[in-house]
Amino acid sequence: MDSDIDLINKTLSGGSHHYGVLIQRYADYLFGLGMRLTTGNRSLAEDISQQTFLKSYTYLASFDTRKSYKHWLTGIAVNCFKDALKQQPSHIDIDTVSEPSHEPELGEDSEFFRLIRPLEPEDRALFTLRYVYDHTVDEIAQLTSLKAGTVKSKLSRAMEVLRQCHA
Repeated sequence: MDSDIDLINKTLSGGSHHYGVLIQRYADYLFGLGMRLTTGNRSLAEDISQQTFLKSYTYLASFDTRKSYKHWLTGIAVNCFKDALKQQPSHIDIDTVSEPSHEPELGEDSEFFRLIRPLEPEDRALFTLRYVYDHTVDEIAQLTSLKAGTVKSKLSRAMEVLRQCHA
């Protein structure tokens, strides 16, 4: 089985079909991350996964092969999630909407989604990266382009919100 770095080098050498192996290797991971970031919005999670793979392929030549490809993909996915949040309208005219914009597919994660529902979307992302995917504060800071101190304080505030809401 080829390593991620081997597949990246083969892809960059003109064997774009090798990138399909990386897609297969990380598709479930990215979709799961997307589902957690979007609190069960399957359509948005699929979009984030697709955008992540598209951007990673486009910028593959800039990948630092001394680092983890999965970590790099995670950073791209978080940025795609942030971009998706910016594209969503911040307010909706109640007269124009009769149904929810999406029906979450909660499945096994229903308790997790219920737990993090009170958090703002960015805080949900930080919480998920830290407590579901076990990234360190420094890794999260790198992934989100935030300072480590900012990540710590946001995680601390998120935990306080969750304590208050679920006490």
